Amino acid sequence: MRRLLFFLAFALLALPAFAGDYPDIKGQWTSKTTSVVHGKLGHRAAASTPEFTDMEFTLRIDKQEDGRFIGERASAKHKEMVLGLIDENGVISMVDDDGVFMGTYDKATDTIKLTYMEPGKDSKVVSRATYARVKK
Repeated sequence: MRRLLFFLAFALLALPAFAGDYPDIKGQWTSKTTSVVHGKLGHRAAASTPEFTDMEFTLRIDKQEDGRFIGERASAKHKEMVLGLIDENGVISMVDDDGVFMGTYDKATDTIKLTYMEPGKDSKVVSRATYARVKK
């Protein structure tokens, strides 16, 4: 009986941790990316040979419901819709028109760290960025 009571007490105390509290990442975020690029690219001039490059991006999350979100990622030259998921621990999976993002949200620093990969014959990109929330 004691074990059952202990288990029930533990389960009730642990319940809020598993209740589906997703981090709120709505808003505008900015970053400077560090990338390796090659080929025909939407956000910058085509690279005929592989190049190292840095660029500034804005990520805007307009809508979030539970762990699902919709937004836009933009450079000075181009914009793309993004669709994504975030779990209760801040793990992010996201896609745009031609690539995949994987990363994390850090509540303590209010930053999003993302790695982007775009494979293909016409273009290839591998990029890393830390996005900071734009304060209102």
